[in-house]
Amino acid sequence: MNAIAPAIPLFVGGSADLGPSNNTGLKDFGGVTCLEWEPGARNLHFGVREHAMGAVLNGLALSKVIRPFGGTFLVFSDYMRASIRLASHHATAGNLRFYP
Repeated sequence: MNAIAPAIPLFVGGSADLGPSNNTGLKDFGGVTCLEWEPGARNLHFGVREHAMGAVLNGLALSKVIRPFGGTFLVFSDYMRASIRLASHHATAGNLRFYP
C-alpha cells in the first residue's frame, strides 16, 4: 500500500486500532482522528470500532473520488458484518479490505 499511495492522491484509510499489527499505516502521510486533522493526512484512526470503520469506509467509497481501504483481523470482521454486506451490494464502492 505504501508503494501505490503516492500514485493515488485520495487513497485513504486505516485500521480499527490494529495499524501496527496489520501494517495499514501509510508512511510519510499524517493521521486523522476525531480531534485533529493534519494537512495532507491519509491515515484514519478509528479506535476499537470495526463497525464504525466499515461504515465510514463505505461512505467515503460512495463519493467515487476517494479510494478508501481498511484493515482488521478476520476474527474481528464479525463486528463489521453489516458494513461488509452493505459494501458487497455497492458494486461501485470499491472498498479494499485486507484480513492478514
